[in-house]
Amino acid sequence: MTLVVVACGGAEDTPAAGAGTDQASTGAQDPSATNTPIPAGALPTPTQRVSVLQATVLPTLDVSTLQGTVVTDRLIAVLDPPSLESPLDCEVTGSGVVNYRMAMEYMVDASRIDGSYEPMLATEWSITPDGRVWNFKLRQGVRWHDDWGEFTAQDVKHSIGYYTNPQCRASYSDYFRSDPGTEVEIVNDYEVNLHTQVRPAVDLLYWLSGYRGVPMSSKAQWDQACPNGEADYGELGYCAQSRDLVYEKSARTGPYEFVGFEEGVGWRWDVVDYEHWRVDPDFPEIELKNVREPATRLAIMLAGEGHIGAINRSLLGEAIAGGMTIYDSSVTANTAFALFGGLYYATGEQGVPTDLTPEAQADLRVSYNNVPHRDEHMPWNEPGETGKLVRMAMNKALDRDQINSAIFEGGGGRQWIGTLVPDFPAGYNPDWEDSWDELYGYDPEKASELLAQAGYPEGFGFRIPVFPLSGVPELPDLMEAMSGYWRDIGLEPQTDSIEFSNWRNNYRGLDTDCCVYPFRGPAAPIDTRVHFYFSAERFFRAYTSDDIQVNKNKALRALNEADSTADWQKVSDELFYELTTIPGWTLPVSATVNPNVVAEYIFLGPNNGNYVYLEYVKGVRE
Repeated sequence: MTLVVVACGGAEDTPAAGAGTDQASTGAQDPSATNTPIPAGALPTPTQRVSVLQATVLPTLDVSTLQGTVVTDRLIAVLDPPSLESPLDCEVTGSGVVNYRMAMEYMVDASRIDGSYEPMLATEWSITPDGRVWNFKLRQGVRWHDDWGEFTAQDVKHSIGYYTNPQCRASYSDYFRSDPGTEVEIVNDYEVNLHTQVRPAVDLLYWLSGYRGVPMSSKAQWDQACPNGEADYGELGYCAQSRDLVYEKSARTGPYEFVGFEEGVGWRWDVVDYEHWRVDPDFPEIELKNVREPATRLAIMLAGEGHIGAINRSLLGEAIAGGMTIYDSSVTANTAFALFGGLYYATGEQGVPTDLTPEAQADLRVSYNNVPHRDEHMPWNEPGETGKLVRMAMNKALDRDQINSAIFEGGGGRQWIGTLVPDFPAGYNPDWEDSWDELYGYDPEKASELLAQAGYPEGFGFRIPVFPLSGVPELPDLMEAMSGYWRDIGLEPQTDSIEFSNWRNNYRGLDTDCCVYPFRGPAAPIDTRVHFYFSAERFFRAYTSDDIQVNKNKALRALNEADSTADWQKVSDELFYELTTIPGWTLPVSATVNPNVVAEYIFLGPNNGNYVYLEYVKGVRE
């Protein structure tokens, strides 16, 4: 098996060599763009997609200036609670990882400084020329908490087996379960191969790493209730009988270990009682306070009862006046936008990959057919020109400049398509500049004309479920602002404050026809966003079509960026010209920090949960 090395180990916060830098250093040339079959023995070198925007150059603290002991043993973070809370990976959404990120580790991390891939539990990795097998060398001597032994290849196989079991509800589990799908081959105790089952996966590191990630968990701990090992697993692929035992105190490999948590209240963590392989944290304890109300989070910070806080942008002035310091994420972290429910147009008649078995193709035709799920017709999801006119009217009703100023203090960057970031390949097309004013530009009179042209001169009523999400707690305020503009053109929106976990059941059940709804996502490359939002086989289908399936599946099978970008551009052009979303803004994540306790907090931003890397926080000394 021929491997192409695309990354290797390095010191803390030193960027690991990626495919692009590896090629540059060796003088290798990118192959010319092609999507035609390549003869065996002539495969191009797979290249990793760009995964992060250019990092802001941040001053770093000279640790030699830190003398004495920290002013407090306990670092307290005051956060908006995620929609689901559990110490178990398959029982939370991506944002729920923030509650235990300081305790667990991935095989590959994303640098908190510049977003480059860094060794974590894997020390190096490589990919075969066909893009179908990733090889990982594992770090030796890493301890599991509570004496559950040493981290080995068996734990990798277990962790991915647990994460891909058919009942796992983690946000990204279906990537590893179905497309591209992964199968773990144990080479030896400290080496594994991940074989993709459906297609090449040049983008696998993004999904495996600290950006999204498969957290590692202890096979020995999970096997407690399965004395016969895999023979007792059944169809799920892991020892589900141990769920309650692991829930009580989940063993991880990170620098902090679990003390306890109360749902909706908070979490407690203590630093491990041995020298950790990766970092020696400044603070012996970490407490997370989960507080829903923005004003209450601010009050806790101003009272000195919290040291790092998630504070709404509209309250940052008050926080600064109260002596707090604001730290922005190293890179643009999030996007905030709204979606039209029920845009299910894929029929399964096109886009089914032909390199699969006939049985697999038949199954995909069924799963690609989203049309039957469009069972509650709303004006915006009517097929053809009518629905498009309504979507145009609702976009043109919005004064985005005023909303940005009022909700985000003017800090939002331009977004052309909801979910996408312009700085990534295919996230922007210069041709869109000429069409923006016509399709999306603020013009309430024209918006009213478009509604009448579509057959709705008197407008219509609809529901807007609202909920805050980590990194963008202003989503409810955002939708109230949009609702006001829609009322101005004769529509009758009704906002409905609900728990995000309840709405999550709707979009996973393809039951969003009723509504227009807010969302936020990480600043990430287009292949990850199309996979998450616009794929007919996914459980989250914001908009699907046969053409997107054709172009997406072609792009995903490309082995390098040059091959894929043209096809991704076809996808983004369709999303833009068909007015499939309500574009919003790109945003940093801001952390409000008490400078009397925290001397430095550097965090990347686009990761699950946003406010992570707490183990690296430097404390003020006395």
